[in-house]
Amino acid sequence: MPGESIVTGPQIDPSKCTLCGRCDSVCPKDVLLVKDKKVVTVNDDCMLCSHCYAVCSPGAISFPWFLKQVKFSSFKYREKILSSKDHSPSEIVNIFRSRRSVRKFSKDTVDDDCVRDLVEFAVTAPSGSNCQEWEFTVVNGRDKVWDLALQVKSFFVKINRLAANPLVRILSIPFTGRKLLNYYRDHYETVRRAIRESSMGIDRLFHGAPCVIVIHSGMNGSTPVEDGTYAAYNICMLAHYMGLATCLIGFAVEAVNRSDELKDYLDIYEKNRVHAVIALGKPAVKFSKHSLRKDYTVEFM
Repeated sequence: MPGESIVTGPQIDPSKCTLCGRCDSVCPKDVLLVKDKKVVTVNDDCMLCSHCYAVCSPGAISFPWFLKQVKFSSFKYREKILSSKDHSPSEIVNIFRSRRSVRKFSKDTVDDDCVRDLVEFAVTAPSGSNCQEWEFTVVNGRDKVWDLALQVKSFFVKINRLAANPLVRILSIPFTGRKLLNYYRDHYETVRRAIRESSMGIDRLFHGAPCVIVIHSGMNGSTPVEDGTYAAYNICMLAHYMGLATCLIGFAVEAVNRSDELKDYLDIYEKNRVHAVIALGKPAVKFSKHSLRKDYTVEFM
């Protein structure tokens, strides 16, 4: 009805509520309180984490205006809480280790429904203060991905032209520190080779992938970079078990974040920061062993 206020927090059905108090105890913002033999909301500080919904066995709590269940169309899904009794630590390790970064894709296309399901799973990732402010831009189709690769190439042609000049590298230090010097040392030659190969139709940026997913957001949340990274890895993990392959493309992240022209090309708000660019497609390589890892250090305090 016009003028009617919309409740942003949990709604409680008193006919189902057993007054168990679990919702009250789990609420991180102290929104709920068991009072006078009913559950009431005592402030409007709800962060929509839905913890109260998740612990309410009788189903007395809902968020009809703002929250929904996830749904998938490319595979059958039945919601089920899994515990340590359902999978051993060894199985979990193998599940995660079986996913690999792939840099050789087949020419097979990726169905839009599959991409939508990957994004649907991406937004189930945790986010700081439950902000969920991520946004997704999908470039699906090999011709479209190649056009994007050429746009990124144009950016790096300009950067390499600057980095190739030793005088520019030195003069840039007061303004950008050693960034251009480090770029020349670490990336100039690799990028120069990729630029040269692109003129022969070789895609060193996206490795021939037929689809690219860009994850971006504004920077107002408490942990926007981490939120985007979590969402990206959700995509990478589910893609593997959908028979697809992924690779995170750091060069594309840097290019888009530093180029207003690329943001405009992708229709991304200028204020947004790109957190991940994912090349996606069917793999043209099969791995028979897990990857090896470098040694590392750890200190317990």
